Amino acid sequence: MTLSFSSFRLALGFTVGLSLASLSPAAAISDSYRSLSARLVTQAEQKLAANKAAQADELLNLALTANPGNARAYVVKGQAQSKLDNQEEALRLISVGLDIEPGDLVALRLQGDAALALEDIEQAEKSLSVLRRLCAAPCQSANELAASIANSDIAKTDSPKKDK
Repeated sequence: MTLSFSSFRLALGFTVGLSLASLSPAAAISDSYRSLSARLVTQAEQKLAANKAAQADELLNLALTANPGNARAYVVKGQAQSKLDNQEEALRLISVGLDIEPGDLVALRLQGDAALALEDIEQAEKSLSVLRRLCAAPCQSANELAASIANSDIAKTDSPKKDK
């Protein structure tokens, strides 16, 4: 049995296509894009430190375009959104970062803080629980989040969110 050149090319293309489809999205990102994304996140963190949240957010959009699997970019973008008073988006983005990198202690603390800003005591307590489990005692982040939860107005009152 002989294959024509076009049949061979079609079979080869199909095989290569299957091989590429089996790669995870993170594996498909080149090192240069990962590096670019990391540099953009660093620049965004500097913008946040200078109280330029909108500029940081723009840099983080680029960072996530370069590497959609960059957990740190999601977390820092969540911080930027928090500074831009978009607490729901902040919590969502930080949670995406934690889906990618579940052991990120800084992100867990930020997730708890974002949940508190939304008066979601249940989520804040979940974040605290995971933080305590992962962070070696004494854990300053866990202690600070616990104090924030205890001092929050929502924890002091009978809130519908607390009773869920």
